[in-house]
Amino acid sequence: GDDVVIVAAYRTPICKAKRGGFKDTYPEDLLTPVLKAVLDKTGINPAEIGDVVVGTVLGPGSQRAIECRTASLLAGIPETVPVRTVNRQCSSGLQAVADVAAAIKAGFYEIGIGAGLESMSVNSVGWEGQVNPRVIELQKAQDCLLPMGITSENVAQRYGVTREEQDKAAVSSSCICAMF
Repeated sequence: GDDVVIVAAYRTPICKAKRGGFKDTYPEDLLTPVLKAVLDKTGINPAEIGDVVVGTVLGPGSQRAIECRTASLLAGIPETVPVRTVNRQCSSGLQAVADVAAAIKAGFYEIGIGAGLESMSVNSVGWEGQVNPRVIELQKAQDCLLPMGITSENVAQRYGVTREEQDKAAVSSSCICAMF
């Protein structure tokens, strides 16, 4: 058939930003063992990978792309395999998986890796650039400037998600991670 399937899924544990177990870990050193685990579990020939797509938000564009390329090479994926990043804010990792699935479905390649990478310790959440003053002319554009903490509170309020439910989901996610 023409089904697209996910044959392996891995992640690193989640730690506290700037204080946790990964606070001194470079982003490429977070991604490399995950990519290696995918290769080890699946036994695929790395040269047969059509693309590695990594969803990421905080790292500056070309810097994060270089980190992802480095991780790919360190994991044993040859330089002939393209690597790119995609940013769709909080759903960047999911977008990477969707991009790979769509490319496979379209017949561009048969094997791809969709991943996510973020480091709240190495890359701060601050933005170095300036906001265009015209943003104040459009409320919807202003709303894009909300900090993540406020955004999560708004979503929780709108959809009736309690802190306890969020904590249970986080624990469940960590338990699933520990199983792999």
